[in-house]
Amino acid sequence: MSQKIEGFFLRSTKLKQNVLLVDLYTFQHGRSSFIFTHQKKSPFIFQPFHFFSFQSNYNPERKLNRANNQELIFPVINIVSDVRKTGLAILLTEILNKCINNFEVSPSLYVHIKKMIISFEHHDFNPVFGIFFVKEILHFFGINPQNNYDEKSPFFNISNGRFESKKDDFLKTNFPHKEFHQLLGMNIDTIFDMKLSVDKRREILALLLEYLSYHEILNQKQIQSVHVLQSIYD
Repeated sequence: MSQKIEGFFLRSTKLKQNVLLVDLYTFQHGRSSFIFTHQKKSPFIFQPFHFFSFQSNYNPERKLNRANNQELIFPVINIVSDVRKTGLAILLTEILNKCINNFEVSPSLYVHIKKMIISFEHHDFNPVFGIFFVKEILHFFGINPQNNYDEKSPFFNISNGRFESKKDDFLKTNFPHKEFHQLLGMNIDTIFDMKLSVDKRREILALLLEYLSYHEILNQKQIQSVHVLQSIYD
């Protein structure tokens, strides 16, 4: 029986002239793969940071399900028209694609990602959003860092996810521990006012990717768009 499903784009592969294999993270079924036969006006839907609904006779026993009647849930005009926002969307989608492989159904993760993307669409560009986005998904993998920064514990330790008195050998001497502590305490309503230098953003992003790698959620070496992105907005 056909059902209406809602999901956001992770990646796509062209199979034939008008046939795409699309990986989505769906509200109802978690990560799933669908085959879409698209029309000339619809390929633009299958892009990073796009949420759309569609119809499918979904069968959880199948690795692939056919789908049709795809429609955008909301447009992200500012994201697709700003090369800086588009670049960030590509990077974050790549990270999500690597992280949520075989991930369980989590409507709360889906809703949280949607909330962040809507805010990104409606605010002026701030590259800090990228590291905030990655920080926010840590909670859903059960590895949320402990924000216990103080004078006695000023150094973040990747291996146990908390601030300690001794420096982590992985981190550079000038790693911005205090700014990372501030980032951990911020929410989507305040993040667009945060200012960080290029070097500090790079260091924090490297830490977050290393932290995800340490917990075997992704292989940071597989993230191809980091250097391309940095050349766009740094």
